[in-house]
Amino acid sequence: MVPELVVATLLSLYRMFAAYLLSLLIALFTGIAMARNRVVEAVLLPILDVLQSIPILGFFPVVLSAFVYGLGPGLGGELSAIVLISTSLVWNMIFGVYASIKSLDPSFDLMASVYRIPLPLKLALVYVPASRTSLLSNSLISWASGWFFLTSAEVISMGTQTLKLVGLGSFIFDASNRGDAQAFAAGMGVLFTVILATYIILWNPAVVKYTGLTILPGVMAVFNALERLTRLFWRLVVKAILRAWLYSRRLVLPSSTALVLVALLGPQIRPTGFSTGLLYGSLVKYLNMFLTNVWPTLLRVYVVLLVSLLISLPLAYLSHRRRAVGLAACTAGELLSSIPAMIWWPLLLPVAHAAPWFVMFFVYLQGALWYVYFNVMIFGLQYVKRDIIELTDVYKIRGFLYFKSVFIPAMLPSILTGLLSASGGAWNASIAAEYIAFGDFEVDIGGVGSLIDKLAAQGDSLGVLFVALYMSLVIVLLNKLIWGRLFARLGARFVVD
Repeated sequence: MVPELVVATLLSLYRMFAAYLLSLLIALFTGIAMARNRVVEAVLLPILDVLQSIPILGFFPVVLSAFVYGLGPGLGGELSAIVLISTSLVWNMIFGVYASIKSLDPSFDLMASVYRIPLPLKLALVYVPASRTSLLSNSLISWASGWFFLTSAEVISMGTQTLKLVGLGSFIFDASNRGDAQAFAAGMGVLFTVILATYIILWNPAVVKYTGLTILPGVMAVFNALERLTRLFWRLVVKAILRAWLYSRRLVLPSSTALVLVALLGPQIRPTGFSTGLLYGSLVKYLNMFLTNVWPTLLRVYVVLLVSLLISLPLAYLSHRRRAVGLAACTAGELLSSIPAMIWWPLLLPVAHAAPWFVMFFVYLQGALWYVYFNVMIFGLQYVKRDIIELTDVYKIRGFLYFKSVFIPAMLPSILTGLLSASGGAWNASIAAEYIAFGDFEVDIGGVGSLIDKLAAQGDSLGVLFVALYMSLVIVLLNKLIWGRLFARLGARFVVD
C-alpha cells in the first residue's frame, strides 16, 4: 500500500503544479491582453463570465473528445486531468492579473513607448511584476479550488466509459468503494499533510511577504530559497529576450534606454452529427429538464451564501482582533476548503446514512464559505487604514460598534467580491453535493447538480453540455442583475477612506 500511496501522491502533486503553471500562463496573457486592448476586453469578458460559471463536469465532453479521443487514454488522460484542474484554478488568476494591469500607472506604458521597449520586454519587466501580488493572493484561493475538484479530474466518467488515473484522489475514493478503512485513513492522512505542506511552505509565505498579512502560518526559509531561484530564472529569461531583440534588430541601444532597462531589471467520446430539427428538439428537452431542477439548487446556493457570510464576518473580525484566532481559522480553512468534494461523502458516511441533507449542505458550504473568508482576510484588511485603527483605539471604539461602523464598511468591497466568488463556488459544488454514488450507497437530493451527474452517468454528453450551458447563463444573469448592481450602488458608498 505504501509504494502505491507514494506514487499516487506524487502524480497528484504533479498534476496540480502542471495545472497551476498552465493557469498561470493563461492568466498572464489573457489578463494582460484584456487590460491593454479594448477589443479583446469587450470580446473576452462576456466569454469568461460564461466559462467560469460552467461546472467541471460541463467540460468533460469537450476535454475528453479533444484529448482522449485524439491522443489515447495515456497521454490524453493526463492532459484531460490537467486541463480539468485548470478550469478550477484559472478564473481567479485571470481577473487578478486583469485588475492589476488595469490599475497600473499609465506612465509605465508611456515610458515603454518613449524608449521603444518591445512587447516581450514590457511583459517581462512591467506587466508580470505588476501582477505578482494579485496573482499570489488569488493563487491561495485557486489552489484550494484545484484540490476541491481533484477527484473529479482523476476519475472521469461518462456513461459506461470511465477513465481512472492513478492519483491521491482516486486512491482515497477507491479505498472507500471497497471498504478498505486502513487505506482510506492512510490516504486522508497523506492528503491533509500534503495540502498543509503546500500552503505552509509555498503559498502562505508568498502572501505574507507581498501583502503583509501575518495571520497565515508559513515557513519563510523555504519560500525565500525558492524565490531566489525564481528571480535568477526570471533574469535569465529577460536577458534572453533582450539578446534576441537586439540580435533581430541588429542595433545598439541608446544609453538612456539601457539605463531604463537596467533599472527595471532590479474515456473516448466520439462526435455525432445532428440535424437542425433534432438539435432544436434537444435544446427544448434539456431546457425543460433544467428549469424543473434549477429552483432547488438556486435556493440552496443563496442559503449557503447567507450562512457563509454569517460565519465569515464574525470569524474574520475575531481573526483581525486576535492573531491566534486568525492562525487557527486560516489553517483550518486552507485544509477544509482543499479536501476534494467527492471525498466528503465517504468521509462523513455515518452521517450521510442518517442525514444526507446535512452532508449535502456541508459540501455546499465547503465550496462557498472560504471564498468569503479569504477575500475578507487577504484583500479586505488592506482597506482598514492604520490611522482609522489608531483612532478607534484612542476613542475606545470596540466590540459591536467597531464591527458595525468600521469593520463592515471597510470590508464591503471584499465582502461583495467574496460573495460573488462564493456564488460560483456553490453552484459548482452542487455537482458533488446533490448526487453521489459509490458502492451500494447512492444519494440523490435533486437539483441541477444532480441532473448533470445523472446525465453524465447515462453517457449523455450532449445533455451535460446543454444543462451546464443553461446553468452558466443563469449564473451570468444573476451576476449582472444582483451582484453588478450591488457593486455599483454600495461598493463606493460605504468604503472607509
